[in-house]
Amino acid sequence: MGEFRLQRQKNGRGYFGHVKVRAVPAAAPSVSWAVPPADRASLRPGVDAEFVEAALAGVRDGLGLLHGIGADVDGHAVEIVEARVYLTDLEASAVRAAGTLAVADAFGLRDRFELGFDSGWRVMPHR
Repeated sequence: MGEFRLQRQKNGRGYFGHVKVRAVPAAAPSVSWAVPPADRASLRPGVDAEFVEAALAGVRDGLGLLHGIGADVDGHAVEIVEARVYLTDLEASAVRAAGTLAVADAFGLRDRFELGFDSGWRVMPHR
């Protein structure tokens, strides 16, 4: 399991994103939405489509970044099992960055990345 919560203030504005993932062995790498339908505290496909897609994109970003630093992510599927909602400050780049860092956390490599802000939140490998 991996998880990341981004809850920050930047330039007088609040940003929130919280994603929890599970990496499971698989024949081919994939990313999927596995939040139980009964979980009303998480984002919901259809209702929160922009943010669901941001979480999925963040997880895909995370797998790409991990692969880029030489981590062995082949043979794993990553499932989003939780994506919390805090509507006041919910923001797509924060959700995407949380997804990216949740994947890094799931593979034990969170410390290899840093979170930055440049017209939105983004994740990059430490230099």
